[in-house]
Amino acid sequence: MTDKAYYIVLEDRVVLSRKDYTCWQEIQDEYYETYKTNFQPLSCAELLQYLTEDFKEEQHWPFSRTDILNFFESEDLILYGKRRH
Repeated sequence: MTDKAYYIVLEDRVVLSRKDYTCWQEIQDEYYETYKTNFQPLSCAELLQYLTEDFKEEQHWPFSRTDILNFFESEDLILYGKRRH
């Protein structure tokens, strides 16, 4: 299990994925109907830093801090969050 996750932005939600993709086109193909963009894999600390810098207050984040920490400690491959505009 990897300690990093892709941050994937879709039209209607945001996804954290620890699936093993070889390139961004694989992500685009998987979510082709609503795909917008994705980031290279981020560690838990990097993701929390990004969300803090970009969204500021946790209430505006697509995932709660607790959900992110639990995701990185779990065996789950996917975590879905709300898209904030």
